[in-house]
Amino acid sequence: MRVLSTLLILALTACTQTLSAPPLASDVGDDQSTPAVDGDDWVADGTEDSLDDTLEGEEEPADDVDDGVNEYLSDPMGLETPCRGDRVSSASVDVLLLLSDSSTVTDIYDVSARIDAIATIFETCGDPWGLFPTTYRQITRRIIQAIETREIEDENWGRAIVLDFAGRYFDNLREALSNGRPSYAWDQYYYLADRSDVSRTRAVVVAMVAHLTLDLPYALVAVQSTDDHEDDYFVLGELMIEIADVFIEDLRYYYDTDPEDLLNGFFFGNWVDGAFGEDTTITLNYQTIRTKSWNNHRLLKQWWGGWIAAGEIYSAFWTMDGILATLDASGTI
Repeated sequence: MRVLSTLLILALTACTQTLSAPPLASDVGDDQSTPAVDGDDWVADGTEDSLDDTLEGEEEPADDVDDGVNEYLSDPMGLETPCRGDRVSSASVDVLLLLSDSSTVTDIYDVSARIDAIATIFETCGDPWGLFPTTYRQITRRIIQAIETREIEDENWGRAIVLDFAGRYFDNLREALSNGRPSYAWDQYYYLADRSDVSRTRAVVVAMVAHLTLDLPYALVAVQSTDDHEDDYFVLGELMIEIADVFIEDLRYYYDTDPEDLLNGFFFGNWVDGAFGEDTTITLNYQTIRTKSWNNHRLLKQWWGGWIAAGEIYSAFWTMDGILATLDASGTI
């Protein structure tokens, strides 16, 4: 019996190590085999301690931000050669690496300013790596407004989740820009965004799925979310639905792509009859994805639940990616 128990423990350990968990925001590129369940890395390195100090918040990035960062926050396109065709130039990449350094982020206003600058650089060139920050910019602004106007109960938690969640985007972007090791989900987004035979609607929705399915549950753990935060969590989720029309219009303007039909189905459940198929309408559901992420964060906090959550996250991401690939191949999106 003792031998059987030992073998079972070894098997569970092996499963946990096989299903790679996303790194904490400061650790992209390191060994990704350990689930980020302790919540004591990026947030605890100064963010959590400073939350009370920033409760009222500044409307401008803090003065102690590195001067190089401030320069490009005020003028992200202050370069002689920002683009190389429809891609960002090496000079722009240097700026993007500076802006996406999560270790220098100061507060939620700095997060918003950096996302805006990153989006602007990509948009200027029409570089499809900017599809996601074009949407993320609007979402982040609205969430910060909700924190300022006390639309959620725990404003400190709201600030913490904005910081950690965005930090995961920043670090994965930084890894992709430097030919490093972004998570499997973000790697798929940048791969698809680079392909001329892939629709931009498919690429941007894959990025949304990556952030919501993979990054979100680990961010919830990292900021020490509890059941008391569940209502705030779903309030913030509703805000993304609220401003969907705004970033859909931005995607049309900057990237000449029209994801309205797909995203109306994704966010609102308003699917064009018969256009997308039953698998799509069931699987690509924003509220279902967010509920699963909340449940997976609960699993990640259990000593026995990490490998289960990692498996669920991995399976969910690739299932949705497969559905989007089918829609793309059929010319539906």
